Formats: sequence, structure tokens, C-alpha cells
Amino acid sequence: MDTPSLLDILQLEQIEQDIYRAQLVLAEQYSLYGGQVAAQALLAAGLTVSRERLPHSLHGYFLRAGDPQRPTVFQVFRDRDGGSFSARRVIAIQGGEVILNMSASFHRAEPGPLEQAEPMPAAGRPQDTPVFGFPRLLSFEGRRPEQPFAGVDWPTRFWARVTVPLPSSELLHACALTYLSDISTGVLPSADRSVLPGASLDHSVWFHGPANMNDWTLTDFHPQVAGRGRGWYTGSIFGPDGTLVASLAQETLFRARRRAPRPNWGDHQPAAAT
Repeated sequence: MDTPSLLDILQLEQIEQDIYRAQLVLAEQYSLYGGQVAAQALLAAGLTVSRERLPHSLHGYFLRAGDPQRPTVFQVFRDRDGGSFSARRVIAIQGGEVILNMSASFHRAEPGPLEQAEPMPAAGRPQDTPVFGFPRLLSFEGRRPEQPFAGVDWPTRFWARVTVPLPSSELLHACALTYLSDISTGVLPSADRSVLPGASLDHSVWFHGPANMNDWTLTDFHPQVAGRGRGWYTGSIFGPDGTLVASLAQETLFRARRRAPRPNWGDHQPAAAT
């Protein structure tokens, strides 16, 4: 089988009303990538609302490790369709167990300007910054500008864009942004590096306007607090013109642990499909 792409990830089979299945499986040694299941859950929710309503926020909890080598089923619950907003809940299921639950809200866009409080941080032009590979991400290329924090294993600031053309659907671009948003981390290791960030616990994204993932976006993470087993950070995603297109917040495990082999941030090759 040909190497899969992001378009394969963002393809769901409807198997019953409000029930969808992601058929793509990957031969990977790690647990199912959280950004993948979150993006697919958002897509499943979006398929149950009218086309003019686009996601403005999602809030998800990663409950169990998923298996990338088996399909995932998504069940959508239509909580409410109001005059301007639609609310949905989604559960992602593997082997009869819930691995993710998500709430997502959709809004019919209203006219008016977007006022942004803070500018995009200085990161140079993507074409002038070093190339680096995203571990686990399909169909994304990256650039690594100068980093605001020294001594981190994974970048907290990076440029990214999709390498396969996405269609004009704003829903698909929001899902592609969600897929990207769970990569790397904004939680810094402890000063003596005895405590490290780990698996994602929960994840939230707010969409402020349409994002064109075929073009460059800059992700910038902000460490906030870590300790007692958990770390929390926020982040911003900007378009190439400096417009803030999305904000996020994530909590991860933060525990002393033995170092295990991790994906390489620099020379990554996509896993082959089974």
C-alpha cells in the first residue's frame, strides 16, 4: 500500500447515524497519536452539523492509550442545535473501551473584525529557518526558528504546513490544525531533568478564524506550571501574516521516569500502513 497521508487520516466511514469509523491503521511502535484521534473526533462531530457552522472550540480528555494498528469508532451525541451554536459530544472507542471523549461547539460565523491583543513573536521567515522533521505526523513539513527556551528536547516554537493539498473545506483545515496541535509540548523538564513531560491528559483548542493549513502557521507554546504529577501549558497558532488563528491549552503527565526511546525530531520517516 502507498504511504498514507493526512487525507487518509481525515477520511471517516459512516457506519450508522452519528457513528463513524476511521479505517486507517499504522504500523507504529507507540500508542495512537492523540492529535490524530482528536482531529478525527472533531471531524465526526462536524459531519453532524450544518455546513455554515464551523468549530470554535473543543475540549477533550485522553482516557486510555489507543492502538494505531486497529480502527477507531466515533459516536456523536447531538446535545443542542441553537440559533447560532451547535454542541456535540464525541466518544472514540477501541475494543469496546472509550479512549477519548470530547465536547465540541460549532458557530455560524458573524461579520466583524478580529481584534488581537498580542502580536506574533519574532520567528523569522519559514523559508529562512532550519528544516526539521515532525515525528509521527503525516504530510507535514516543519521549520525550527530560534527557541525561546534552552535545553529542551522538543521545540516550543515551530513553523509547519501541510505537504498534500487540502481541499477548501474550513472544517478539514480545522481538523488538520487539531492534528498538529498535540505535537511536541510546552511543559519544560525540571531543572535537574529528573522529571519530564509525558503523555497528554486533556487538550483544548479555540478557533478564532479560518486557518489555511496549506500555508505556513507558527505554533508558540507557553509553559505555565508543572508539579505534583501534572504539567500545564498554553499555546498560540498564527497565520503567516501574524493573525492569531487558534489558541490551545494542554495538561500532560509530569513525573520522574526512565527515559524511553522517543521519536526523533529531525530525521523522521512516516510509518508504513499495514
